[in-house]
Amino acid sequence: MKIIFYVILTALFFTQPALGNPAAVLNEENLPPEFEATYDIHKGSIRVGKMSVSLKKVDGELIYESITKPVGMAALFLGDQVVTDRAVLKLIGNQYRSIEFAHQMKNSDKNRNEHYVFDWQNNKANIKYKDRSSVLDIPENTFDNYSAQLLLMRKPIDTAINTYSVISKGRLKEYRYELETTEMIDSKIGKLNANKYVRKKDNDKKTTYLGWYAEEINYLPIKLDKFENDKLDVSIQITDVKWLDQN
Repeated sequence: MKIIFYVILTALFFTQPALGNPAAVLNEENLPPEFEATYDIHKGSIRVGKMSVSLKKVDGELIYESITKPVGMAALFLGDQVVTDRAVLKLIGNQYRSIEFAHQMKNSDKNRNEHYVFDWQNNKANIKYKDRSSVLDIPENTFDNYSAQLLLMRKPIDTAINTYSVISKGRLKEYRYELETTEMIDSKIGKLNANKYVRKKDNDKKTTYLGWYAEEINYLPIKLDKFENDKLDVSIQITDVKWLDQN
């Protein structure tokens, strides 16, 4: 159960895209407004977790954070296990760049923690993953695998296929995301028209990740699904959103 819960968190919400190209530029014009949102996590038909996500500007920095906890039967197995992902971005020139990222699992019997510090003067990243330390050379516009999701939370660019660079599990990786179509999606906050992005993984399970990002809520994700062998494995669905600049 603990392994399943970890896969839910990393495979869906935290490994959405990011390579050094114009599509990977994040700035004030294409950044979503500050918000707080909540999501339910389902494993098959069973609700196994809840997630709180926020984007805030604090002392000149952009903080993108999520806190995830098990619920129901999952909570019986996991107790008070909490997963926190916190990305800090800073406006350097006219672009927001990742400067620090931390992934922490509290009350877990295995260490899967990640901590990255970005050095943009030298285009390097100091990595700590599972207590192993290293230094990576990184291309321009590389993100951590959590804040990279902000690149999809905006009006789609002209090209249908986007390639991005991310650091995930202590390694530099590339992801290809394809804008497939727009669809009407039912959610707890209403029926919304959303851009559907697809990423396929070349493995034995034919893993496919789908994400729907709705223009009516500033392109926040309303649903994120993971399929294995063409069968739905995990689904994350929005339950509420609050815009912090609207009192």
